Amino acid sequence: MDIVHPFTKTILSTSENFILVLDETGKILNKNNAWNNSKHASEYTLLMTENSSFTDLLESTHNYEQLDSIQQVLRGEIDEFRKEFTCLIEKNDYHYLFHTYKLKLSSDRIGAIIIYSVYKKHVIANSETTSILESMTDAFFSLDKHWNITYINEYGKTLLSKVHPSFNYSNSESPSLIDTEFYPFLQQVMLENKTQQQEIYIPSIPTWFEVKAYPRAEGGLSVFFHHIAERKSIEKDLRSFAYYDFLTNLPNRRMTYDILQHKIKNDEPFSFFYIELNGFKLVNDMYGHARGDAILVDIATFFNQTIKIDKVVARVGGDEFVIFTDEVNNEQLSIIANKLIQDFQQISESISVPSIPLSLSIGISRYPEDAPDTDLLFRYANIAMYASKKRNRNNFSFFERTMIEELERKVNIENELHGDLKETTIHFVVQPQFNSKTNEVIGIEVLTRWIHPEYGYITPPEFIEIADNSGRIEELTKYLISEVFSKVSRWIQDYGFDKPIAINITPKLLGNRKFFNDLIHFIQYYRIPPQMVDIEITENANLDTDQNILDNIAFCRKHGIRLSLDDFGTGYSKLADLVDFQIDKLKIDKYFVDKIGKETNAELILHTFMNLAKGLKCDVLAEGVETKEQVDYLNSLGLTYFQGYYFSKPISLDEFELNYLQKKL
Repeated sequence: MDIVHPFTKTILSTSENFILVLDETGKILNKNNAWNNSKHASEYTLLMTENSSFTDLLESTHNYEQLDSIQQVLRGEIDEFRKEFTCLIEKNDYHYLFHTYKLKLSSDRIGAIIIYSVYKKHVIANSETTSILESMTDAFFSLDKHWNITYINEYGKTLLSKVHPSFNYSNSESPSLIDTEFYPFLQQVMLENKTQQQEIYIPSIPTWFEVKAYPRAEGGLSVFFHHIAERKSIEKDLRSFAYYDFLTNLPNRRMTYDILQHKIKNDEPFSFFYIELNGFKLVNDMYGHARGDAILVDIATFFNQTIKIDKVVARVGGDEFVIFTDEVNNEQLSIIANKLIQDFQQISESISVPSIPLSLSIGISRYPEDAPDTDLLFRYANIAMYASKKRNRNNFSFFERTMIEELERKVNIENELHGDLKETTIHFVVQPQFNSKTNEVIGIEVLTRWIHPEYGYITPPEFIEIADNSGRIEELTKYLISEVFSKVSRWIQDYGFDKPIAINITPKLLGNRKFFNDLIHFIQYYRIPPQMVDIEITENANLDTDQNILDNIAFCRKHGIRLSLDDFGTGYSKLADLVDFQIDKLKIDKYFVDKIGKETNAELILHTFMNLAKGLKCDVLAEGVETKEQVDYLNSLGLTYFQGYYFSKPISLDEFELNYLQKKL
């Protein structure tokens, strides 16, 4: 797959300079036609092909300074490097300007653009070189020590007449350079008696020239100059490419850093908004990147138009934007953040796609109050943004020092989850499920608990979310299954236990076929009847957005595994999901149970749930039942399956065995 931007390809194909595009390892992604057409073949030019390593070539030919500069760019230590070098080609000394820029290949890959500008040094002293001078692509003239032009080629005459309309050359009269833009530079070279090169802008044309002046042994100068308008245009475009987001034309992360560092250097207080677009990844997944790109362009326009005070808006990631403003008053910043959120809610439906709500999470850091440098301002605003995301969508948070402590806690928990789980204090409990009419156990739900030696009780939502986001949820869930199944296997042998065992599966794990293959392996290894395994799916799992999830649900059905929809009524799954996926059980969330006797609307919803379950011919179980009044009301609706403290709190596997298995013998 070609990852070089079409814009870069245009530069490659049109430039007369020698250009290479390298990937992050130093391999050549593209080179322009100048290399193929060059008469100045160097010692390694012919060895260069696409996918060959340019850095290896530089090392083998001992071009260590160029090699080191490219590697610094690829490591992100510098953004660009520029220097003049000399090489021997066809027994002549050629000079070339070596220039390398950092190039962003993708969101997480940095490459480099290498530009060589080659020219030959000539010091002209006699008339035998006239034919050469006239055939040059450069303009040329020579001066004596009294500033008289001793020779000028035809191209030089043409260009100098454009530089200054009164510059008319004749053999009898030497035109003056004093009124031209070249004069200050040439005067400096004459005084310092040192070869120099300079780019000079001529506003009267307007265009750029590159001028090279060489002191002559007998006094005076030899001067070469030529148009570099095309090169300056390319350099301008390259700079634009390096500093602006190609999609939205907003400043990118690199330019954002430069602006912030400039403000910090001048000790200018400012505030920094880090904004993430919630729901955007789902848009790309369901509707494609073209639709996603169109939304990003609309959002960039929205940000620029919404805040009327002085500000800079930039795009620093796929769905991440930043805004920084000179406003530092917390009250005013809160007004700005609230306006962003409220205005975005009003326009989000018009720029979004059906069924996917978009929202903002905003984190705010301030200079110099929160951090003294750009890196920390980015980091702290990002931390505050995630705090907003955790609290709720469409929210904003100011950075606070306590957030660092929370982050350190999260990192420590994540590190422990990446170790041997048996060495942690993670353990498992079960909460029995009951038939209220017979008071018999109809199943158990397995729950994970963690009493940490430093942090004390860590709630399941906290460490399960960390495990899910860090990629450790599969190992944690398989550890649960292994520990519980080994116990249940013995209960089956010793007590004839045959009740369903409910295991919670996170939405991310639902799409993992390897996990479900391992689940079948555990079932077979511990000889657990598949119908005793009850997979609980939370209602916020978007069952219809991932083909892998659909396939895995069908896989479970094929092997006789039960499916329950957990937290029913609080998520956003469609009623069609209940039909398409043949749910065995609906688990009514504690939120609705707590409203019994308090809110009529909640009781009406419970009526609806029961009617829905009857139509779908699936069981219904109420979670979080704590009072007899709740049990009696739900019984009146025909609901008899319960789970909650009124019947039993979560207990250890040994307690369950003692209280509900051994005592029945």
